[in-house]
Amino acid sequence: MPTRDAHSGNHVGRTQAAAMLGISVSHLDLLYGERATNGFPERVDGTRWRADDIAAFQLPRDKARRAASAAVDRSGDPDELVNTTTVARMLGYQSVDSLQGRNRIWPLLLERVDDESLTPTGRKRRRWKRRTVWDIADSRTGQGAPHTGRPPATPHGHPDRSGDPDELVGTAEAARVLGYNHPTALPDDVLRQADEDTAGPKGRHRRKWKRATLWTILDRSEQRR
Repeated sequence: MPTRDAHSGNHVGRTQAAAMLGISVSHLDLLYGERATNGFPERVDGTRWRADDIAAFQLPRDKARRAASAAVDRSGDPDELVNTTTVARMLGYQSVDSLQGRNRIWPLLLERVDDESLTPTGRKRRRWKRRTVWDIADSRTGQGAPHTGRPPATPHGHPDRSGDPDELVGTAEAARVLGYNHPTALPDDVLRQADEDTAGPKGRHRRKWKRATLWTILDRSEQRR
């Protein structure tokens, strides 16, 4: 609980401040060390912060997510099927080239194609419902390519290390185990480490991971913090 004194009001220490923001203490220390650029509050007595200052602080990842969400075009019929060019425009990209290639959101779109057919020349024509594009945009935490300046996806929930380590689980369970709020938020690095990766009739990937593999990913992630 925040402490209170007659002169300075509510104060919180490192552990309390980290809990209020939903981050680790090491992440809090990193933010404080970069306060000159991210606006993190100053301590009031060398060790503690005003609780109101911490509550008002917006994490950089949350700012980026809101900015990305605000840039999405949400006009039109949710069930209308749109092509790649329109999808790129909806997501705020200037061209299809920016959407494809190294962009991390492209594999997510490929996994959720709503309509796929062949053109007379044999090329694949993919289309998505607008609601599908909006769903991916809402679930991402800024998974653009490096040149977009968007940060990589970040888990928001609580990792789960329970269960049989050799059990194979799908994308939904993998996302939950790793603390992501939606399967489409899984970053490329996690997708590449799937223990099983098969392609469905329409080319969609069906990935499965052993729980032990996911726990290893969690361990590496925690070591990088």
